[in-house]
Amino acid sequence: MADLDSDIDRLYQGPLDTFIDARNALAKATKVAAVKTLVKPSLPAWAVNQLFWHQRALVDRLIAASEGVRAEHQRALAGEKAAIARAEQAHREVLREAVAASRDVLTAGGHTVTPGTLDQVRDTLSVLPAPEANGRLVKPLMPRGLDALAGLVLAARPGPIAAPTAQAVPGPAVATRDARATPTADDETERRRKAREAEKAAREREARRKSAEAALTKARQALAEADAAVERAERDLVTRQAERVAARDVLKQAQRLVEELSFGRSC
Repeated sequence: MADLDSDIDRLYQGPLDTFIDARNALAKATKVAAVKTLVKPSLPAWAVNQLFWHQRALVDRLIAASEGVRAEHQRALAGEKAAIARAEQAHREVLREAVAASRDVLTAGGHTVTPGTLDQVRDTLSVLPAPEANGRLVKPLMPRGLDALAGLVLAARPGPIAAPTAQAVPGPAVATRDARATPTADDETERRRKAREAEKAAREREARRKSAEAALTKARQALAEADAAVERAERDLVTRQAERVAARDVLKQAQRLVEELSFGRSC
């Protein structure tokens, strides 16, 4: 079984154009029916798989940057000082590097690199880490935005305050030390306030993300329509150019005929 897993891994590392033939050959060689049900990756998913297998250090850096963003949000939700902007900037830089690497992978594989393909690659890379992105991805993933931070909001909420238990009255030195170590009511109120502000900021950011995603969807649709219009115009241009060439040939033939007839008449 370990050998079969390795064979399947190699299948997803190979060229996209030969995936079906290689999969069928593997199914025939192993006589495992389930192998033939393996799905051929989409072009964006294939590009991400190639980064996973052949540029793993870059993928690991991207995952580390993503986890760094999550850690800073966790600090903020816990009421601690956080460097969210710096972590997000670091993540964006590694993400740009990974997208550029995927463009090189697509070009080297002989595939046409379109803005739509790169958008889907970027969306998938921005989701990492994700259990689906294990080198056998078959379709692009959608960005989760702040959904991945939902658990952090719940974890940051303060729990119920336990009722004080009866205990002996400490001496002066102990009482002074306990007063410094035990959070005051003002501290608890401030922590709750920061948690509420963090939740509010998270909701507002999520609303902006959804609005941006809607705008992105419209922009992609407009781009697709524009691309289709350009393709139609290019096909029409080719047709018109062919008609022009044919018209020129007819013109030349007519000119030669006129010249021949004129020469014969002058003789």
